[in-house]
Amino acid sequence: MFPLLRPGTVVCLLLGGFSAAAMDSDWSLHTWLSDDGLPNNNVNGIAQTPDGYLWVANEGRLARFDGLDFELFSSRTVIPDQSEKIDAVLRGRDGSLWVAMDHGAVARLKSGAPEVVTNGVPGRFAQMMVEDGGGAIWVVYRGGSVCRIQNGSATSFNAPNYLPPGINCSLACDSNGRLWFAKDGQVGNFRDGRFQTLLSLGTNTTRVAAAAHGGMWICDGARLYAYSEDGRLEPVGAYSAAGARMVPTALIEDHLGAVWIGTSDHGLFRYCDGTFENLPVSRHAIRALFEDREGNIWTGSDGGGLTRISPRVVKRESAEDGLPFESVQSLGQDTTGAVWASTRTGALARRADGRWQVVSGGDDWPGGRATAIAADRDGAVWVGTHDHRLNRWRDGRFETWTATNGLRSQTIHALLADRNGNLWIGEEAPEALQCFRDGKFVDYPIPADVKVIRAMSEDNDGNLWIGTSKGVLLRVKDNQVTDETAGLSTNLMSIRSLWATPDGALWIGFAGWGVGRLKSGHFGRISAEQGLLDFNISQLAADDRGWMWFGADHGIFKVRMAELEAVAEGRASRVRCIHYGREEGLPSLQANFGDSPGVLRTRDGRLWFPMSSALAVVDADRVREDKDPPPVLLKRIVVDDRIIALYGGAMPVGNLVDLQNPQNGLCLPPGYHRLEFNFTAPDLTAPENVAFRYQLSGFDDQWIDAGALRAATYTRLAAGRYQFRVSACNSDGVWNETGAWLAFAVAPFFWQTWWFRGAAGLAFTLAIIGIVRYVSFRRLRLKLQALEHQAEVDRERARIARDLHDDLGTRLTKIVLLSGLAQRDLARPERAGAHIEKISAAVRRVIKSLDEAVWSVNPRNDNLPHLVSYVGQYAVEFLQTAEIRCLADLPESLPHHGVPARTRHNLFLAVKEALNNIVRHSNAKEVRLRITADDAWLNVALEDDGQGSAGLAQNGGADGLHNMRRRMDEIGGEFKFESAPGSGTRISFVCPWRNGD
Repeated sequence: MFPLLRPGTVVCLLLGGFSAAAMDSDWSLHTWLSDDGLPNNNVNGIAQTPDGYLWVANEGRLARFDGLDFELFSSRTVIPDQSEKIDAVLRGRDGSLWVAMDHGAVARLKSGAPEVVTNGVPGRFAQMMVEDGGGAIWVVYRGGSVCRIQNGSATSFNAPNYLPPGINCSLACDSNGRLWFAKDGQVGNFRDGRFQTLLSLGTNTTRVAAAAHGGMWICDGARLYAYSEDGRLEPVGAYSAAGARMVPTALIEDHLGAVWIGTSDHGLFRYCDGTFENLPVSRHAIRALFEDREGNIWTGSDGGGLTRISPRVVKRESAEDGLPFESVQSLGQDTTGAVWASTRTGALARRADGRWQVVSGGDDWPGGRATAIAADRDGAVWVGTHDHRLNRWRDGRFETWTATNGLRSQTIHALLADRNGNLWIGEEAPEALQCFRDGKFVDYPIPADVKVIRAMSEDNDGNLWIGTSKGVLLRVKDNQVTDETAGLSTNLMSIRSLWATPDGALWIGFAGWGVGRLKSGHFGRISAEQGLLDFNISQLAADDRGWMWFGADHGIFKVRMAELEAVAEGRASRVRCIHYGREEGLPSLQANFGDSPGVLRTRDGRLWFPMSSALAVVDADRVREDKDPPPVLLKRIVVDDRIIALYGGAMPVGNLVDLQNPQNGLCLPPGYHRLEFNFTAPDLTAPENVAFRYQLSGFDDQWIDAGALRAATYTRLAAGRYQFRVSACNSDGVWNETGAWLAFAVAPFFWQTWWFRGAAGLAFTLAIIGIVRYVSFRRLRLKLQALEHQAEVDRERARIARDLHDDLGTRLTKIVLLSGLAQRDLARPERAGAHIEKISAAVRRVIKSLDEAVWSVNPRNDNLPHLVSYVGQYAVEFLQTAEIRCLADLPESLPHHGVPARTRHNLFLAVKEALNNIVRHSNAKEVRLRITADDAWLNVALEDDGQGSAGLAQNGGADGLHNMRRRMDEIGGEFKFESAPGSGTRISFVCPWRNGD
């Protein structure tokens, strides 16, 4: 009998120190040392509390272990004002944790409140603790003294009338709650307030342990006894050779009835079904033995740390076990139960009665390098080769078929013996599929260029399925070959393996494409994107427990069949893989492929996987499935790198919030930046296979799949009330739907409070009113501005019309009159020529006036540079025509801003009027034009060297001065006229030139 193990016992990652038994051992050992987080390597005691944590008593500290991480607690944390080392731990029936200190107190820890007992406790080293049926705690001390703690007080049982003399004492409680003792070869029980001796054995190193059937197990030196309730002592056997001095230090019975014995110098022994075996633990000095609720055995040793012992699910067979070569290619099992194997070197071996025998090296071997193997229903074993031959072993001798018998293939890569007794042969680059039936080879045509036939499988309906390295899938039914490749994908991927299940599904292992499922014409694929461990599936096989096992580039793993089907049918999005690797003594595994059949399922239910470095044998019956959901705990809450809440469990948490009982929850300050939740689900068998999901109600719309991640982080949550929930599932997919949860609130900033929001609402309302009022007035102003602009446009249109009528109309009328006079005087050429000359001069003036009008209305000229340039050009040309020299002083650079058309028009006409006055009245020889401008004002000055006049305003020219002054007044400018007889004249125009923008 072996203790069973739940799925995921073996992990794909090395969780800490590692100590494995021999590769062919039935046990997997994993050791944690101080480098892995253990306080130190001396383990005195082990216990497990109801929350799933494993508690480890080290000399300096107490450690709490969830399967992945150790949390350390000093002596002072356990018991205030205590600095002694911790000797022993015990879980009470009420779920509390009892701790015994060296030379000091005994404490009961529950819900973070220690109850300390010091009076009457011996000041010695505590070796072990036991709880009897009445709830009393018994402590055994070095030197043989015993103390009972009951109702908060301690009683010592040291006098000779209580216990036999001696220094080595052991206590245990039987299934009825009765306390038993063993002390220096004396065995008895506690009854009626005193210890009574029932047996006297031969040595002074005796240990007792309760037996599940009733009675006790007694280990005396190297011998094990069973003591029944009726008083019979039955010798079980010796676990050591005669003469060896064995000192048992710990004794327990596991849940399946096997007995485990720890010794001081010879390690760990196990007794089951009449057989003792010695397990190679890290150190021989065993101090503590414990079985957790998952069925694992834990040992604590002197200097060897903490070791977990689990049944090995995957064993490895290699050249050390008799295989001719460790890399196996193909497997088969004959009707006698013997397993046949071909290796990559071409050797053929047979395993019977637990031993391998090389067959290809015998004298009767017909030759050839063995490839594929198939066993038929008649007891024959067929062996394909690389060498154009097919061998058959039956009744102890070989027969051979070659090309002369009709065999086509040079190299055979796949064989399958169907239920009708036919042998199907898959070849390399085949021209046809061959079947050996009734002593003859029959050819079946297949598509061209399928490359290599690598896999074959027969389903319950008698369909033969064939997969090739080109990705072609063929089906043979009623002697007809059908190409089923189109039902898979347009992307042909190499097929490495096939497995037909009783439900009519065909499972396909692809190279680089995961696994596919073809059922009832529907194809579904599962790959790494859906959680599959590997893309390259070389082997696959189903067991009887609802799991599909895979051999791949990353070794051996399994997935629950129901999860694969759900993803293939689109009912789920991911699968969960359980990997088997280093802890099974199978590091760096890689599955072989190329010859079929690869994986073998023998009649005892074991699965045999050919790997590149060994032959891996999976005993699925040794996997204990866990139907209980894992406990889920919130470990700590961290706000901005500061811990504000902790899970105490048995331990106190000080001034922090205890997440075991958070009372009214938490209230977080409004100014925090980062909120982190740490959680766990104690699992001592396969913690890395535990999956988590969480949700923050009020923030997350749905559950967040965290996988193996054990933390969730949020930043700057809005003020309000929230509830964080987390749940977990074990390797068997059993979810703890209740999980753990915590309600908390985020306090608002002052501007998020109701009174501030009310005030802000009022202020907002007033602001809206103000804005509406402002917008309304602004719109009104814009409308007024638009009306003013329209009025300005209308005035400008009227001005242009007036100018065209008054100026151009008058000139055109004059031209008409002159044309009539010229026509009348055609008979008098000299007078007609004079009229024509006047007509020409009038036309030129019309053209000039029209150019001025066009310039004034052209929007491209509505900027300062254009205005200054045009005025300067006009002045030079106008004075040049009058034979007056013009000196123009214009600015080199001017801001490129717009000038209102009204300003431009009035300023130009004013300058034009001034130039006319200079030409008509000044008798000047030279005129100086100077234009300056700043950000707001434009200054145009005209100075001549003419005769000047002080009384110009009293003559007819005064109308021109009046017009210039009026035009400047219209645009908000200023006009100055300065003149004196004989001193010339100076006229200046100053006006604002910028647009309203």
